Amino acid sequence: MAELAVTAVGADRPGIVAAVAEVLRERGGNVEDSAMTILGGHFAIVLIVASEDEPDDLRDALLAATSQLGLTVSVSRADGSRGAIEPTHLLSVYGADQPGILAGVSRALADVGANVTDLETRVLGADTEPVYAMVVEVVCEAGDALAAGLDTVCEQLGVDHTLRTIDAQTY
Repeated sequence: MAELAVTAVGADRPGIVAAVAEVLRERGGNVEDSAMTILGGHFAIVLIVASEDEPDDLRDALLAATSQLGLTVSVSRADGSRGAIEPTHLLSVYGADQPGILAGVSRALADVGANVTDLETRVLGADTEPVYAMVVEVVCEAGDALAAGLDTVCEQLGVDHTLRTIDAQTY
């Protein structure tokens, strides 16, 4: 079976997960990895599916079954490494909301070779004083360089951050 990457995005409403999952079941697909979330009133799904389908055939079946839900669907080949990626660090960033926080922090991570394995952001608080919050899991062997790079960029951005190592045995 080939691995396919399936994404679906649309206005949040009940039944999206059920509709996608039912198509996959009917076509003999197996969901091997997934992430699903609501972002700004839109529901987003990212799946890795083991399937005998060709990407275009699965996409067409998903579009037909979800036409009433108004989803944007894509399906592509995802054959690749199946090894689990275990994060080594957890980064939290908080500060006054402003453009450029994600760009600055992600550049600092990339500059030391850190691989982002999970990232979530939210704007919290009142509209008059919004606070940007970001939580990032990363894999990085250059812990000292990572800490130094984050200290620099977070100071430049005027945001607070916490970086901690993740002990794989207690995570």
